[in-house]
Amino acid sequence: MRDGTPFDMVAVVRIGVMVEMGLVGLKQLIAWADAWVMKLDDSPLWLLELCTAPDADTALGLIRNIPMLPSPATPEEDRAADADHLASLFLRYRNGSLSWGDFLFQGGQYLDRAGGPWPCETFFMQLNLLERMGFPEDLMQSQREDIERELREALERMEAAHRRFEAEARGD
Repeated sequence: MRDGTPFDMVAVVRIGVMVEMGLVGLKQLIAWADAWVMKLDDSPLWLLELCTAPDADTALGLIRNIPMLPSPATPEEDRAADADHLASLFLRYRNGSLSWGDFLFQGGQYLDRAGGPWPCETFFMQLNLLERMGFPEDLMQSQREDIERELREALERMEAAHRRFEAEARGD
């Protein structure tokens, strides 16, 4: 009963990533929390509080403050966590809520804040090149393919987590 539930901390971390990166909004998050509260006999306090969160920042704070929430401990885990964040942004690009330039800019900003093993300059340099060249489609396509290849595993993880999250929010 743990896999994919609010007791599956890996799944909860991924939901937090989706909220942080704007792939999941407050309305969806509350629907997910409400659906689980209705299914569970004894809901954890953080899940009950999530049902009434006034904004996405408060909701994200509730998720981040869950006791026993795992956090990256090795360089490989840091890289995977950064990849999950970038994959969530990439999924926003795919669903049309971000332009390619916005994806590169926000991805660079995230990597700059994260201070992990991925250099933020990579994204910013790609954006600068696009701007200098006038956003040619062939260059954007090449960049997309390179980044998609680099994020392949994270995209698979986050797409699956997002699909499951949306199904649970609908009560499926």
